[in-house]
Amino acid sequence: MKRFLIPIILMTVFATADAQNAKAVSADKPEKIVTFVKTEHPTDWYARQAKLWEAEVKKNPNNDDAWIYWFKATRYKIMFEAYDTNSKNNNNHDYIDGDYSPLKDIAVRLAKERPNSYARYTIDYFCDMFVSGFECEDNMLKAIEMRPDNEEMYTDYVVYLLRKGENELMAKVLKKWYNTGEYSYNLLNYAYNEMIGMQQNGIIFVNGDTPTFSKLLVKYGKDLFADKTVICMSLLATPEYRNAVSKELGISSIPEPDYQDYDKWMDNAVMHIIRESKRPCYFSTVIPNLPSFQDKLYSEGLVYKYSDKRYDNLVVKQDNYERRYLLDYLYEQFTPETYEATAYQLNLNYIPCFKSLMDYYKESGQKDKYTELYGLMKRIVLKTEGISDEKRKLYHDEIDR
Repeated sequence: MKRFLIPIILMTVFATADAQNAKAVSADKPEKIVTFVKTEHPTDWYARQAKLWEAEVKKNPNNDDAWIYWFKATRYKIMFEAYDTNSKNNNNHDYIDGDYSPLKDIAVRLAKERPNSYARYTIDYFCDMFVSGFECEDNMLKAIEMRPDNEEMYTDYVVYLLRKGENELMAKVLKKWYNTGEYSYNLLNYAYNEMIGMQQNGIIFVNGDTPTFSKLLVKYGKDLFADKTVICMSLLATPEYRNAVSKELGISSIPEPDYQDYDKWMDNAVMHIIRESKRPCYFSTVIPNLPSFQDKLYSEGLVYKYSDKRYDNLVVKQDNYERRYLLDYLYEQFTPETYEATAYQLNLNYIPCFKSLMDYYKESGQKDKYTELYGLMKRIVLKTEGISDEKRKLYHDEIDR
């Protein structure tokens, strides 16, 4: 046995040395900047990447991707610096806007050096989204025409086209995006389960990248739920988007934003859609701030349904869980997860959404169904990566409560 001990140790040392050398090399080599929703890095990583991509731009000013990565790395650096500062000073995780003037500097320089480039058109669009008080041209459609198959920009193409109400072109982009097979299997399953329980011609209100993209990909990429309408609440502040929603639903104009009381305006805008459309309306349970009329929202599983009248929503929740939702993916998967930053943790939402159903099974003596749902919840917590032991314990305690 001792004869084999030394080679194993040496191999470990060499492997460690190789890893350290590789790390040193990668530290000086710029890496692609993907959305933090997909893969999140610490603030100093984005700061380092911003410098490396700036150097790439100096070496080759005609490299469109280098300009875009420089801009994105700088944006994430600023964003996470603001987040880190706020968390340290206020002991919470509320987002604070940072100083985005460096982004303006990049855009101004690019407009001078390469005024008719793909990079200029896309970065002008980014500035319109993130840099207040900066006038820039809207040439994003030109950018999409120049590089319609740029997979790394599909998220931005979709947001732009959604805001503008360009649903036909957006559907084509979403079909291409879906066919790459790149999007998270977990997130698509979750979105499917949200939408399968909705009534015909239902509307679902969402917020944020993940809830919006996943449902749009299921609808337009997978060609499911053509009768359902996905409304991104934060985009309702955009005139073109409000007009597109009003036209699609056949309702009168949605009120313009009141930034003095934005929350109240948002509630009124959503209620305007609910009242005038006369369609079944739902809210994703992962919306951080639900409307003020929460007393009219009833849990049906992974969504809340708006209703003026009380009804037995537990029956609907049970039907969704037992007959409609696809749950095999929660037990085992054979597809690599591409969105590790969010996908697994989203599944934790099944626990608060179905705790009442599990309790019902227990109280009504349905032992087999109780055991099955209890085991599924425990498995979700066990398999969820990237959470602290303290948070994991909280979920276990909630299940056993």
